[in-house]
Amino acid sequence: MSAAVRRRIGLAAALLVATLTVAGTANASSTSLTIDRGVVQSVSQAQIVLRELDGSSVSLAVGPKTRVLLNGLPAQLGDIQPGFVAAVTHNGARPARVVRAFGRVAPVIDRGVVVSASLGQLVIRRLAGGLLTVKLTAATRIRLNGRPATVADIRPGMLARVTHTPAGVARLVQLVGRRG
Repeated sequence: MSAAVRRRIGLAAALLVATLTVAGTANASSTSLTIDRGVVQSVSQAQIVLRELDGSSVSLAVGPKTRVLLNGLPAQLGDIQPGFVAAVTHNGARPARVVRAFGRVAPVIDRGVVVSASLGQLVIRRLAGGLLTVKLTAATRIRLNGRPATVADIRPGMLARVTHTPAGVARLVQLVGRRG
């Protein structure tokens, strides 16, 4: 056997050992975490219930530190609806670390007059009656007279069309009025 062949075999063996070592390390660090997958049956502020592929149901605790992703984007637990597909990462009976859900979210559209706006929320008096408070996030797009705007441009009395999730997170705020 030539020296070149021995080097290739040695390199391949070293690569195989390194791969197995890394895989073993990853498995050892994740043994305490479990991922349950299934179809969402119900959601509350305390738990999410999934129907798994084998037909069994599992109730998993959720808490204020549980990270929620819907279709890959940060979301609120209230955005997750029965019928969505979800993967819940948890450690035993402790509250879930992450809930990753996938499903079609029908947006809610409300129209009204701006009462107040701050960095975290927008309050409008709906044309249909009553006040609506929605959460403004970094992902919320704001448009004033069809052009991009910021929260600082929003003034009380402006007409607003707010597209938001059922849980009240604004996705798009369209305003009509004059810039401050």
